[in-house]
Amino acid sequence: MPLRRSHTKSRKGCLECKRRHVKCDEELPKCTLCKKRKLECTYPPDVDSPHSPSVRDGSDSGPRTPGGDLPFPTRMLEMRLFHQYLTSTYLTLSQDGLSAYHLYITIPQMATSSPYLLDSILALSALHLASVETDNRQMWLEAAMRYQSQTCAELGKSLPEITDQQYEPAFVASVFIIIYAQGFPVISTDTHPADAFSRVMEVRTLISGSAMFFTRLTELGIEGQLDGWLYPPDAEETLEPTQCSDVKYENREQLFELHKKIMQSLNKLGSIIETDISRNQSLYIATLQILKHAIEPWPKIGAHGGVIAWPLFIAEEFITLVQDGDWSARILFLHYATAMRLLCNRWYVRDWGRRLVLATIQPLEEIPPMWQDTISWMMQGIEVDHRPLAHRSVKSE
Repeated sequence: MPLRRSHTKSRKGCLECKRRHVKCDEELPKCTLCKKRKLECTYPPDVDSPHSPSVRDGSDSGPRTPGGDLPFPTRMLEMRLFHQYLTSTYLTLSQDGLSAYHLYITIPQMATSSPYLLDSILALSALHLASVETDNRQMWLEAAMRYQSQTCAELGKSLPEITDQQYEPAFVASVFIIIYAQGFPVISTDTHPADAFSRVMEVRTLISGSAMFFTRLTELGIEGQLDGWLYPPDAEETLEPTQCSDVKYENREQLFELHKKIMQSLNKLGSIIETDISRNQSLYIATLQILKHAIEPWPKIGAHGGVIAWPLFIAEEFITLVQDGDWSARILFLHYATAMRLLCNRWYVRDWGRRLVLATIQPLEEIPPMWQDTISWMMQGIEVDHRPLAHRSVKSE
């Protein structure tokens, strides 16, 4: 009786075999199982793979050379991700205030001489694939995290000696980093963020970095490749029904009704702040005005980037108040969180607004009576049963 061939568990197998939880023989260019089943065979980038002696980990800041310095599985993976960007991902971004021409023509060309921009494209494409290929979500998330890490490492190393000509690719990469950071929590299997406000502040820091690059480009007066990339403020959000199963909005009317409720509530809040004299009144009023300017133009993008950019313009003092549990500041933040629901048709936003509201409200044991109605309509606005609020203890503010 012939002896059964012993083997060790495959740790460097192709993505398809990993998804099916079967042993991969790691043959190139296609493993035997994929070849037999006539499936696409792609290997993940892995520094320890016997077929992948090295993948750039941020230590090599030089540009890629065509083909020769990358192992075949990595080249195939990057081709798959780049194809995703050129056929799908760029189209989704062009609906959010960015020029389709620049996303499709200018930026890919720019990426051929900018490693961190190329990696940011690959990271974003992998994250987009994770959002649409739910059966393969984990493997695409792993690829997205790897390329995002490389992007940040390479961009960070380039900053001390950045030249005027490099500000354009740095600016684009920073925008893609923001989109990635916004999308990862809602596309991964993470539950509601433990500290919603800290997550928002992380995005705020990234937006600040991107704004710095944009300001520098403006100061230099460079008439470069990005001229006209950002749409004018009257560009509109896409309001087509989303295919995301975790978002319940099905038509434009629901979104417009939510927008109407938010603006009505902000106007009411303004009246409350004006009559409730406190040492923070001027800060509340200034923050409220910034928030109204961000939300009111919707579904147009607006002059300052719309709802998604609001954290960039808030004062440090307001951030401290929210962190200290100040209720007026918390209610202002919750209006922003609810307004993020208006962007649910962006694949990298999805139900982020609902998550922010829940992560802010659910840990609270006491809600002041004056804010009960406000929080109740917010819970309705994000389509969550708000009746448990009535059973919570209340306190005087």
